[in-house]
Amino acid sequence: MGERYFAWDDISDGLILSSVTKAEDEQAKGRKKQTADTPTSSEIYCPHGYLILSYQEMLNDSEKMKFRKHYLRKVMPNEPDVIILQDIKDLVLFLLVTPVSPQFINFLHLPIVDRFLRALIVYFQHYVEIWEDLMQERAATMRKAPNPLARGHRSQYAEDMRTLRCVLGREYVDLILGCQSGSQYHHVMTTKKRTSVTQSQGEKDLRIFEALISVAHRVVWIALQRKYYTLIELELHRLLRTEAYNTAQRQSGSRVIQDMLEDDIRILHGREAMKQTLKSRLLKNSPLSHELVYSDCDYRLLLLGIVDLDAHDPKIIYLKNALLIKEEMLSQLGIRVGILGHNRSDYDIMLAPNETEEPAESMEISPLDSKIMETRRSVPLDKLSEQIQKIKRLPSRKFEYEAIEDFPVKEMSTEKHDKIREEARRRWIRREIKRRHRKLFDTYSMATTLE
Repeated sequence: MGERYFAWDDISDGLILSSVTKAEDEQAKGRKKQTADTPTSSEIYCPHGYLILSYQEMLNDSEKMKFRKHYLRKVMPNEPDVIILQDIKDLVLFLLVTPVSPQFINFLHLPIVDRFLRALIVYFQHYVEIWEDLMQERAATMRKAPNPLARGHRSQYAEDMRTLRCVLGREYVDLILGCQSGSQYHHVMTTKKRTSVTQSQGEKDLRIFEALISVAHRVVWIALQRKYYTLIELELHRLLRTEAYNTAQRQSGSRVIQDMLEDDIRILHGREAMKQTLKSRLLKNSPLSHELVYSDCDYRLLLLGIVDLDAHDPKIIYLKNALLIKEEMLSQLGIRVGILGHNRSDYDIMLAPNETEEPAESMEISPLDSKIMETRRSVPLDKLSEQIQKIKRLPSRKFEYEAIEDFPVKEMSTEKHDKIREEARRRWIRREIKRRHRKLFDTYSMATTLE
C-alpha cells in the first residue's frame, strides 16, 4: 500500500486524498456497479403475481358498520353467542382485497374444508406451545449443563406432533381426493380406462391451492389471537409445499427454524422429515401425505368423523371432540381450540380481545354462562382442575379413567352449521360478483376462473 497524503486541489477548491491504491479503485467501482445492477420492484418479473392475495390489516368505522350490517353472522336470542369457525372465515374474506373466483368461495364453504381448517388450528395450537417450551428449555440450558436423563417429556412432544400430523394429513388427503362432498382435482378425475375426463386444469388447481394456503394462514393466525405470524406461515408452507418449495422461507428470510437445535427440529417436524433429501424435488410427496403413507398411524385417528368408534383412549376422544364437536360445547368440556367457543362479547368486530375492565357489581349473567357455572358447580373443584390440566394438551396413554365421564362422545348434529355455512356462501358469492362487475379483469384471468 503506497504512501497517502492530503493535497489542495485548485479545481475543486478543497482537500483531496492522493495516491489511492488500485484495489480501492476497483472496490469503489464494484460498489457502484452493484448499486446500478439492483433491479427495482417494477423490473422484477413475477409470472404468478396475481396469485398473491392482499389483506387489510385494519378497518375504518364505515367499513366496520358495513361488515356488521351485511356480513356479520346474526345470532338468535335463544342461541349461544360464541365464536365459530365461520365467523373467522367471514372476517378473513371481508379483509381480503384481492378478488377471488366464485369457485373458490364454493370450495372454501365445503364441510371437508372446515374440518381441515379446524385440524390446522388444533395442530398449530400445540405446535406453538411446544415450540415455546423448547425455546425456554434452550434458554435455560445455556446457563447450566443439560441433564440427558430428564428429557422424557421430549419424546412425548414428538409423539404428540406425529399424532397431529397424521390427523391433519388425513384431512388434507380427503381434501385432495374429493372425499366427503369435496370436489376432485383434475389429476385424480379418471375413468376406468385411465383416461382423463377433463382437459388439464392446472391453472385452476393452482388458483385454488394458493388461495387456500393464504386464507388458511390468516384463519389460523386469527384463531390463535394473532400470534407468531411468521412461524405459522413457515410451517404451513413446509407441510403443503415441502421444504424445497417453501416460498415463505425465501420471502421472509427468517431463521427461526434454522437457528434451532437439530434435536428440537426433529421433535417438531418428525424423523421422516429430517431424512428427506433435496435431490428429487419434483417426485416427492408433501410432508403431510408422506407422514400418512409411510408412518404407522393409529387406525382410529384415520377413522375420526367417519366411523363412530367406541374408543376409550383419552387421546382419541380428545381429538374427536376437538375436531368434531360444536364450538359452544368446547368451553363446557374445557377443550381449547384457539378462540373457538369464546363469547363474542369478549372480542371486538376484528376478533381481537377487548381490553380487560373491572366487572360491574350489577352485571347480568347470560343463560349460557349460568349453565356453564351450574355445570362447574356440579363437579368438585379439585376434580375440575384435574380434568382441565389433563386436557390442556394431548392426553398420554398413561392416564386410565372412564372416558365418558370426562369426555362425552355423543355425536353432535351439524345441521345448524350447514345452514350457516350455506347462507355465508351465498353472501360472499354475491359480493365477489359485484366486485367482478366493478373491476376490470384481464381476459386470461377471466378464462381461468370461470368454468
